[in-house]
This record gives sequence, C-alpha cells and structure tokens, in this order.
Amino acid sequence: MRVKINRDTCSAHLAFCERCLGKFLREPMGYERHCFEELVDDGREELTVEIISGEHRTVLVLNKEQRLLAAIEGWSYFVDFVPPMYRDQ
Repeated sequence: MRVKINRDTCSAHLAFCERCLGKFLREPMGYERHCFEELVDDGREELTVEIISGEHRTVLVLNKEQRLLAAIEGWSYFVDFVPPMYRDQ
C-alpha cells in the first residue's frame, strides 16, 4: 500500500499528527484522515508513506515490524529533518 500525507493541510499539533498517523500504521485498512492526499493499494506487503511537511518531502518504506515501531515512536523519529511542533508558525 502507498499513502501520501500532506501535513500542510492540517493545523494539528505535531503530537496529535504522530498519534493520528500511528493509528493508521497500526490499522492501515481501517483508518483514513483528511491529510491523506493519496491511498493506493499497490500490491506490496510494505507500506510506503510519503510525508510532506513544509518544504520537506520524505518517503518511508515500512514492513510490518517497522510500521508498528513507527506507530509507537512517532514518524518524526524516522525522518531526516525536525518538523515544526505547530503548523501555523
């Protein structure tokens, strides 16, 4: 499955954003949020997550174990930039 998430469309605090994506990572077939721009069943076992946050674009390819770890740790732990805590600053 491939999902494209645009954090710029949601003004939620980073902690809420991480909890929201964490819920999806645990239950990818039963959870969808308004920040999702694309959700495609590409036939792959891995989950590909493209995250857009400001000028940053990151792609994470996660197997089941990595998906659960990212759900617990939060997606910001796995990207190579520091996302802003608040979107409106």
